[in-house]
Amino acid sequence: MDLYTYPITVEREGRKYYAYSEDFPGVYGLGKSIEEAKASILEGMRIYIRQCRAHRQPVPRARTIYSETVSLAM
Repeated sequence: MDLYTYPITVEREGRKYYAYSEDFPGVYGLGKSIEEAKASILEGMRIYIRQCRAHRQPVPRARTIYSETVSLAM
């Protein structure tokens, strides 16, 4: 079993949560909670990786190696 590590982002839009990863263009997750959006994007990423393997295409590499939420006082 291979282990892949990628950053994901979850944003709120109205009453729904929207998830994406910059490393997986066109793959998105949606849910009524953060957990649902996260589960949705993870399944999409698994499908994407399976398709890459099936078609002998390279699996995306994580581009982001560091991410942090910061606060600015102004």
